[in-house]
Amino acid sequence: MIGGLSGDRMLLGLAIGIIVLIFLVLKTKVQAFLALIISTIIVGVVGGMPLTNITLDDGKTFGIINSITTGFGSTLGSIGIIIGFGVMMGQIFEVTGAAKRMAFTFLKLFGKKREEEALALTGFLVSIPIFCDSGFVVLSPSQKRFPKQRKNLSLGWVLHWQLVW
Repeated sequence: MIGGLSGDRMLLGLAIGIIVLIFLVLKTKVQAFLALIISTIIVGVVGGMPLTNITLDDGKTFGIINSITTGFGSTLGSIGIIIGFGVMMGQIFEVTGAAKRMAFTFLKLFGKKREEEALALTGFLVSIPIFCDSGFVVLSPSQKRFPKQRKNLSLGWVLHWQLVW
């Protein structure tokens, strides 16, 4: 036990936090980042962590707010730059129309009967420098412009392959 925390209480807090997170995002449509912060606070409170920071006997700071800021800071410190560049690349692809142009070029190369493969290859190439959520935003307009008569063309299928690669 560290600072009066119990493993059982933390597991219960985790379960409640996950349920609250899913509810907030799916049912109330709260923005995902805000829902994560709320769920994190719930996990800490139910788990027995103090809401305000306290200093333990060994000099370490302990509390929900400290845990959130430390975790967020270390995550941003290690991957924040990559995420920032990925978002910028996604914006560049979207504004310049590069992803759309790539999709139509592959469509011409592959032919009308292989639209899904053309968009999948575009998704794969676009996903190399950017993250999937940025890829979704970049590729959504291209998928909507393909002919409406091709009902089996789905962006979900294409993004699945983007994630696999």
